[in-house]
Amino acid sequence: MRSSTSLRYFFALFLWLVLTGGALAQQRFWVAFPDKPGRADENDCLNAVVSQAYLDSLQARGLVVTAVSKWLNAAAVQGSPAQMAGLTNATFVKETQPITGYFQPTQTTASLDLEFLAKAVDQLQPQALFDAQLTGKGVKIGVLDAGFYEAPGKPGLAPLFAGNHVKAHRDFVNPTNQHFYTLRESLLDNHGTKVLERIGGYDSTRKALTGLATGADYYLARTDHGGRENRLEEEKFVQALEWLDSLGVKLVNSSLGYATGFDDPMENYKPTQMDGSSFIARAVQLAIEKKGMLIVVSAGNEGAIKSWQVIGTPADAAGTIAVGATDYDHWTRQGYSGMGPAFLPYLKPDLACFATDGTSFSAPIITGLTACLLQANPSLTGVQLADILRKSGHLYPFGNNYVGYGVPNAGKALALALAPDKISEEKAPLQVTGTKFTFTLEKPLPAGSGGIVLFRKKSATLVISQQKLSGNTKKINLKRLPGETHTTVQMGDQVVEVVWQ
Repeated sequence: MRSSTSLRYFFALFLWLVLTGGALAQQRFWVAFPDKPGRADENDCLNAVVSQAYLDSLQARGLVVTAVSKWLNAAAVQGSPAQMAGLTNATFVKETQPITGYFQPTQTTASLDLEFLAKAVDQLQPQALFDAQLTGKGVKIGVLDAGFYEAPGKPGLAPLFAGNHVKAHRDFVNPTNQHFYTLRESLLDNHGTKVLERIGGYDSTRKALTGLATGADYYLARTDHGGRENRLEEEKFVQALEWLDSLGVKLVNSSLGYATGFDDPMENYKPTQMDGSSFIARAVQLAIEKKGMLIVVSAGNEGAIKSWQVIGTPADAAGTIAVGATDYDHWTRQGYSGMGPAFLPYLKPDLACFATDGTSFSAPIITGLTACLLQANPSLTGVQLADILRKSGHLYPFGNNYVGYGVPNAGKALALALAPDKISEEKAPLQVTGTKFTFTLEKPLPAGSGGIVLFRKKSATLVISQQKLSGNTKKINLKRLPGETHTTVQMGDQVVEVVWQ
């Protein structure tokens, strides 16, 4: 049966043709094919190549096949609107979906600030990892980004390259590129370099640790051209993900995402589409559910854009660890950090940590932590790791769509990784019900402890507003706001969930 998605896009194409008079502008689509025949085993089907007959049929119609995904059993194609519309009734087509939006690194102007980076690491309270001498040794990490320009020459990355920890790299944007680290094609070609520093960087000159996974092995994939005039599509991401799987990589960091605000309005997603249904989100979900990967992805920086505000894709995929950004003294959402859409049946973002310059640089801090956990217990699956990370968040189990389950505690995460079936009962969050509440603090809260924060919510997870109180506050007289049903009261490492009656 033809999917309703295909029909919707057919009518959209038809309207576009009428309005433009049949212009010859090229469009890009994902074209999904029927199930692969003769493949009873699910994993075998996932790894089987796409039928050449289907690809030949596309090319016979004058369409250009730019990428093929065996996981999605689909091809990314380019053609005129008339050619694309003609696929609607093709018997070999199961579904079509426009490739809308393009990868935009979620930060574009940050410079390396070691003091801030140290704060991002320190916020996770990583002493337990240091005591256990965990550095992510033996763990394979894939990094999908815009470019790794001059990475070997950066002081913070010199130990990785000198120690042969960067095992492979591949340029999916410019496959003929023989100068992966020295050819600069856009101003954003060092974005991946900065991300890599946040995952496993160590500047021996300054003795500054900028990432926790200094002993991991890295596989770098350039999937985005930073110049908007050369839009690079999500198929590069999918290709890179399948490449990483072929190399046995189970942990992937991506500080890229699709959202809005691009030169051609036709290329924008809509906030309502951030529901895990995009092809890139589907590919990520397959990697998680069928390949055992854990995908850590930045939540996006559109939180302050009134017409958008929510996370981008593939952060919207259910199984990802989508990471937002917090302040340092008060663990509230940074204004730019993308929020979880109200319509999602699951919580997004999943976690958050300190970053002043974009969620691009909060996600890799969590990836570094994850690598250390995987070194401590290599038997952990991606799903188990994701569960551990969420449970280690300072707000767990009272997460919200601003910061997810909050800032992970490395010590708690390590304890859970070593005993994944057990949850520490130490300082378990408290839930209270009533109509009037007063909280008394015995002493001022130290810097870096999370501060005093009120998350005012209209449901168990949806935030109306966040409120910072002075660390010297001695008494909180909590009054209910209009429409407020829940309030999360964070007082340093103590969390109380208020349910209003």
